[in-house]
Amino acid sequence: MSSILGLILCLFLMIFLSGLRSFGAVVLFTLCFAALLTVRSVSARRRFMRGLTTRINETLAEVTHSPGDQLSVRQFRRMAKSGEKLPLPVSGVAGLHLHVARASTLEKNAPEKWVAVFTVVPPENGTASFDRLVAAAINAGPGTPSTNVA
Repeated sequence: MSSILGLILCLFLMIFLSGLRSFGAVVLFTLCFAALLTVRSVSARRRFMRGLTTRINETLAEVTHSPGDQLSVRQFRRMAKSGEKLPLPVSGVAGLHLHVARASTLEKNAPEKWVAVFTVVPPENGTASFDRLVAAAINAGPGTPSTNVA
């Protein structure tokens, strides 16, 4: 698409610039114009994915209480493409899964929208302790440690 736009722009500029009136100049201008637009869109997409991954990593650190477990942009893309779920331990207890998917939109030229969903799966044994863990995580305010003395 950007090469077609570059070709049209080059044909228009031929009227004013005599240097663009050869076949080699047209090809060179079209390729450079397309490459310039492609580099800009790729860097914008990378910036978007880095920002989105950073937001998800902040949420992971808050939910799992382990700031060391972070997703890379490559892992995030792989999860979005394959649809796999990432199992996450919460304070050492397994049962939380992260699922990332691209949200579909009805509009043709709508910006990309992504959905990150945490699902909680209780363990096969010890559901009472898992319920207490979930309740403690829900009742704890942001920045307050959740400790229950039984």
